Amino acid sequence: MKKHITIIMLLVLSSSHCFSQREVKAKYLEETELVSIVAHLAEIPGYTWEDEALPDYMVELDSVFAPYKEHPAVIYARKELMNEGFNWNFPIDVALQLKIIEGKIRFNDSLVSDYNDYYDRITRKKEKRFVKLLQHFYDETPFREFYENHKPLYQECEKAMQKVVDMIDFGWYDSFFGPNENSTFNICMGILIGPANYAVNKMRKDGQEVIYAMMGCCDRDEKGQIYYGVEYTLPIILHECNHSYCNPLNEKVWESIKDKAQEIFTPNAKFYDSIAYGAPIYVMNETFVEACVIRYLMKNPIDLNGYTLEDLIKMDEVKKKFVLIRDIIKVLEEREAHPDRYPTMEDFMPRYIQAVNEFKMPEVSTP
Repeated sequence: MKKHITIIMLLVLSSSHCFSQREVKAKYLEETELVSIVAHLAEIPGYTWEDEALPDYMVELDSVFAPYKEHPAVIYARKELMNEGFNWNFPIDVALQLKIIEGKIRFNDSLVSDYNDYYDRITRKKEKRFVKLLQHFYDETPFREFYENHKPLYQECEKAMQKVVDMIDFGWYDSFFGPNENSTFNICMGILIGPANYAVNKMRKDGQEVIYAMMGCCDRDEKGQIYYGVEYTLPIILHECNHSYCNPLNEKVWESIKDKAQEIFTPNAKFYDSIAYGAPIYVMNETFVEACVIRYLMKNPIDLNGYTLEDLIKMDEVKKKFVLIRDIIKVLEEREAHPDRYPTMEDFMPRYIQAVNEFKMPEVSTP
C-alpha cells in the first residue's frame, strides 16, 4: 500500500537516525582465529596467504604450530571437510556458530543453527566431530598462550579498524534498502584470511539477524603500526554488509532475471569461475552489491587516495567483467529519487528486473 510522501520521509529519516546511533564495533574474535589457524595448517584455500598477511605474525605462527600440522583436527579439516566446501568463507561461518567460554568450545545455542542453508556444506555429524577435535586442538596445542600473547596485536587491529568503521553512516542501510530494526552489524578481523573478505549472516532465535563483515587486508604503515587504508577498507566493509541485503533480493526475483543473467555469464564463464563467481547468481549478486557501494559513495564521498568513482566502476566493469554495473547504478538513482513510489528496495525490484532484462550485451568486435 502506498503511503503519503510525508509519512514515508519521516519514517525513513527517523529510522535512519535511530540506526545511525547504534554502536557498530570492530572485533577480533578468539573463535575465528582458532578455526583459521586450523584451516591454515590444513592448507585450506583462503588461509594460505604467506606473502599477503602480516609477515612477522605468519612466521611466528608457523614456528609455534609447526609440530601440530598433523594434529587430528588439522587432518580432519584437510581430508574430510575441505573437498565438501570447507574453504574460503565457510571456516569463518563454522567458527561463528561457536562460543569459547572458559576454555570450553560450545555451540552458540542462541542461534538458528541451519540459517542460510548452513548444513548444505557440512553435515551435523561432521560438524560435531570437527568441534570435538577442535577442543582437543585447543587443549593440546599452545593456542591459548599464543592468543593471549597476541592480544595487544589484535587490540591494535580493532583500534585501527574502528577508525574506519566510525566513518560509515550505517543509517544509510535503512534509508536505501528500507527500515530494518531486526539486524545488527559486526565488523570482525582476521589476519590469516590475508587479502580476502567475507560476508556471513547468522540469525538469532529471537529473530535478530547478525550481519558479519569478516575483514582481512591487514597491513602496517611506515611506522610499523597496524593500518587499514580507508580508500579500500571502507568500500569493502560496505560491500560485505551489502550482501546481506542484495543477495536475498536477487534470490526472490531470480526466476524473472535468470535468463538474462545466464546470457551475461556464459561468454565469460571461465573467468568468473576463476574468481570464485562460478554461477550466474553469484555474478548478479556481486554486480548488485558493487552498484550499491557506488551509490553510497556518491552520497557519502571519501578520499579515495587518488582514485575516482569512475576508476572504481571501470575496475568492476573491465577487470571483474560486471558488464551490467553501470545500468544498475543508474537505475538505483530512481529508487533514491522517488521514496514515495518505492518505500523500500523490495518495492523497487520490479523496476530493477526491467533494467536487467533491457540490458544489451556489448557487441564483440572481430578483427
